[in-house]
Amino acid sequence: MNLQISVAPALRILIIDDDDVLRRWLRTQLESRGFDVWEESQGDEALARYRRSGPWDFVLSDLYFYPGEKIRNGLDLMREILLINPQQRSVIHTSERKLTAPCIVLQKPYPISALLKLLRIPLSPMKVDE
Repeated sequence: MNLQISVAPALRILIIDDDDVLRRWLRTQLESRGFDVWEESQGDEALARYRRSGPWDFVLSDLYFYPGEKIRNGLDLMREILLINPQQRSVIHTSERKLTAPCIVLQKPYPISALLKLLRIPLSPMKVDE
């Protein structure tokens, strides 16, 4: 009897946050659960990584990070990403209240279980204004 076990590839996640401690903690938490995690801390570099190393299963961005020349914050980044891929599953995490964004907003602080729940369900991006 020849048994072959098929293992689904790890979900690829891009995390953008200028807080090194939080970004590395998230990476550790997610990699220990089988996710393939990539990190960036600056807007323009994040967009370049998105284009160069995609496709991505999920993008998690802080609202505020080191601004680039084109990408100044998480809202700019999400708008650009959704122009490239309108179906991109993405979340902005922030401590800002009542943020209107072109994607799901996850309020900081949050337990890792809240992020894991979002990783398990399909997210429908909101329509991007052109």
